[in-house]
Order: sequence, then structure tokens, then C-alpha cells
Amino acid sequence: MSGFLKTLAGQKMPIPPIWMMRQAGRYLKEYRDIRETTPDFISFCLDAEKASNVTIQPIVRFGFDAAIIFSDILMVPWALDRNVRFKPNHGPMLDPLADAASLDEALLADVPTKLAPVANAITRTRSLLRDDTALIGFAGAPWTVMTYMLEGGSSKDFNLSRQMLWNDPAGFDKIMDIVTQATIEFLCLQAHAGADALMLFDSWASAVPSWHRDAVVNKPAATIIAALRARGISQPVIGFPKGIGEGILPYVDQVGVDALGLDHGMDIRWAHKNLPAYLPVQGNLDPISLLSGDDVMLANIDDILGVFADRPHIFNLGHGITPATPIANVTKMITHVRQAR
Repeated sequence: MSGFLKTLAGQKMPIPPIWMMRQAGRYLKEYRDIRETTPDFISFCLDAEKASNVTIQPIVRFGFDAAIIFSDILMVPWALDRNVRFKPNHGPMLDPLADAASLDEALLADVPTKLAPVANAITRTRSLLRDDTALIGFAGAPWTVMTYMLEGGSSKDFNLSRQMLWNDPAGFDKIMDIVTQATIEFLCLQAHAGADALMLFDSWASAVPSWHRDAVVNKPAATIIAALRARGISQPVIGFPKGIGEGILPYVDQVGVDALGLDHGMDIRWAHKNLPAYLPVQGNLDPISLLSGDDVMLANIDDILGVFADRPHIFNLGHGITPATPIANVTKMITHVRQAR
């Protein structure tokens, strides 16, 4: 068993396993070279060979302890016929979803077939990785995915999503249920294809009004994990409810994740003191600190390692690595983590 999986099972490793969110991406020239061969991003994600190749690139270059399959949280809305496309210098665009009646529940039956290329990429990647390198599958959490569907893309204030949450709770719940079921299908597909662990990204959890957090963030995640377990999926699940602060405590208590990803805004001393001692945590270096890679970054790494020294810990960033990050600074971070103990 890899050190990454041992950590997720609750074992403290002498040197914490390390990987980075978005580790296969634009900061790597080898990624950009392959990416340029397929202008359409969705088509790129659905090309099993290319997705597998870029997944492996950071493992070859840096020797990370885990790979994460190259895909996107918007693959679920794509499978639900929301016309997902990516506009250069703009980001994702979708056909805005006006109401629950505009989303056909019958589309759920086609999700495994439409997303089968992601499973194929996982199977191919798992066959190419060494046994001591874990492979992570992932999906976006329902709320985060829904915001893109309702807003028609990225948003600063999530106005339309919050309006539906407050003003049309029945419609909101209907969409949430369909997205939750699609997410279960997607994660089951990845688990059966060979993913060693799964991660649930709730990147916009901080936008949920606290009054609704249990129903919108915690309950759907708990439903997903319970459904996975009911179907015999035993792979550990890492939850990442970004930006919810003290809300991580009921999240952990209610959801049933095997590990918790911490964003860089989280007070790690408070988290370590208040989270269950057995719970593995992942994180939480600010990805912007990698732009300079200076002694302050190294001191922050030492602080993170020190605070989590007596609990299972996976070293990671507090969010995805930025495209402008110098390669040398990633190497510097990895070397420092592995030599610090």
C-alpha cells in the first residue's frame, strides 16, 4: 500500500505524502504541448490517451506520491447536456439553467456512457503508474457544480444560485437531487475503473449562506458517500469544502469523509485542535507562495508540518497551483517537505 493510502487509512508517515491540486496543468510545458493538439477542452478531457498522458507528467517530473486524473468538475454538467464550453481568456460557459423543469432527469441514464472516456483514462493511467503511486478520481460537489449550471459560468457573488436557494427551494432541491445522482454515477465509474481514492471538491462552499449549509453542503456529500458505500465502493474519500471555516466540524461529523482537505484560509492550529485526532488532513500551503518560493514559503511549510506532526497528514496546497508558478519552486517545495523530517 502506498504511503498516501496508508495516511488516508489513519497511519502517520515519517514523511508526509505529497501531491498538488491541479498538478497536471498549464505551469508545465509538457502539458501545454499536448493541450495545444486539441483546442476544445471538453474533447481533451474525453481523450483517454491524452488525459492519461498529462496525468502522469507531474509524476514523471516530480515523483509525487499521488496522481489525480486529468478531468474537470464540469464533466457532470456536460453529461447533463448543459452545453459546457470553454472560451479563451474567459473561462467556462454553460447554457444557464432557469428552473428545475429545464433539466431532464432521464439524462441520468446516459451519464456512465458519456463519461466512460474518463474511466478509460483512469484504467490506462493505473496500469502505467507504479504501485507506490496512488491514483485519485474526483468530482465536484453538487452545490459547486450547480452554481455553474445556474449562473451560466463562473460567478463572483452567485446571485442566481442563491436566489433559487431562497426563493424556489423545491426547484433547487430537484436540481440538487439530479446533480447528486449524476455525481454518484461518475464517482462509481471512476472507482470501478481503478481509482485508489476519490475526492469531492466543493470549491464554492463558502458562498452558501450558513443557514443553508447543512442542507446544501453537508447532506448532499453525505448522500454521495452513503451511496458509494451501499454499492460496495470502499475507496477512501477526501472532502474539500473550501472556505467554510468552523463549518468543517459539522461537515466532518455529518458527511463521513475519510480525510479533510484544508484551504489556505484555514487556521491550522484551530483545525488541529478541534478536528478528531484520528482524522487525516490534507493541505494547506497558499499556492501564491510558490510564485516566489522564498524563505517565508519554507517557514510556512515548516509550520504546517509541525502543527500536523502528530496526526496523519498529506501535504498539499490550499487550492490549485497557478499557471505562472516556476517549476524550480515546485521542486524546492517538494525537496523541503521530504527533507524536513
